[in-house]
Amino acid sequence: MTALPSEDLISQAGTALALNGTQELAVITFLRSLGHDPDVVRAALEQVDLRHKAANAWGASGQERLNWFFTRDGLEAASHPLVARFHADVIAQSGLTRVIDLTAGLGSDSAAFISAERETTAIEHDSRTAQLLAHNLSSAHIINRDCTDIDFAQWNPANTAIFVDPSRRGTSRTPDGARALPERDPERWSPPMSFVNQLARTFKVFIKAAPAFNPPEDWAQFVVSLDGNVVEMFATNAATGTHAVVIKSDTAVISIITQHDEPVTNIDALIKSGGFLYELDPAITRAGLTRQVASDRGLTPVGAKNIWLFGQEANCCAHARAYKVHDLFPIKDLKAKVAHLPGIALKTKDGRRELKELRTASAKPDHNEWAVVILGSGAREQAVLVQREF
Repeated sequence: MTALPSEDLISQAGTALALNGTQELAVITFLRSLGHDPDVVRAALEQVDLRHKAANAWGASGQERLNWFFTRDGLEAASHPLVARFHADVIAQSGLTRVIDLTAGLGSDSAAFISAERETTAIEHDSRTAQLLAHNLSSAHIINRDCTDIDFAQWNPANTAIFVDPSRRGTSRTPDGARALPERDPERWSPPMSFVNQLARTFKVFIKAAPAFNPPEDWAQFVVSLDGNVVEMFATNAATGTHAVVIKSDTAVISIITQHDEPVTNIDALIKSGGFLYELDPAITRAGLTRQVASDRGLTPVGAKNIWLFGQEANCCAHARAYKVHDLFPIKDLKAKVAHLPGIALKTKDGRRELKELRTASAKPDHNEWAVVILGSGAREQAVLVQREF
């Protein structure tokens, strides 16, 4: 196992790269001339690159982690610091004081648990990753072992949370040639969902999974978006309900919208004169909470799938993009209705129209300000010309 490069060597490598215009061969030659082992030099250069990637991906929220050691796969799989903070907040609110992180990786989630003052045990089966984890989390108890080989009887279920972010990597085909992908088959995760369910009989379990994951029916499910992109389904048997979690990295604000017990009446209508259409953050629509927001804000869901809301104010809420309504027309009139515009975006999620077909019919390029929203399909299809509010 290659020794970890010192912080001084990583700093030297970064400075040398900057001076040599990122010419790695010249930097390696220079650092080797100073007596450094070539493998350690390469490891230092890799850390310079990965820390730069972490800084770009995590921004200000990852500032305290930029002296960590990374691997490429580990950085890609690691929770964004704000998402990890959300995980820690949910566990803290459950009243559990200890967290066992079954798949700690480089320690992003475990670091958040420690910051939330939870006693943390970080388990990592890969020896090299566990070495880096020990450097990154000096205050955590590190266990280098497969979590399925752990004796969980050593922990008290009354105060212990089990956190797991199963590995979903793998080949695209099973040995028998099946096309099922591992991220879509929880039994091919590591650890498999059956193992997680077994733990859930005794412990409060918190699982980070792909957005398409369907948790057990009686578990709480949190659909999490980061800067407008749905990044995960977070689920636990320690709570109930459906929740949309909207995270903004520029403000470090985490907002949670929770489903009401009472159903909200859906009024499928669009006011034709004036007003605004609102496109909600995808975490809210994926969690099925559009009508919830409509009820809370006094707005009207429109279209076949209730993806869009309608109202009279330019700023209905912090988690929606507003579009001023200019016209409502049959789709056959698309080309004539947009002829005077420099271009249009096409919003087709609510209907069945092919985007390519509409783009050809409009004879207009894509545009960031003007858009045509397709609501419904068939006899209920409507085309709405809108202008984005900035």
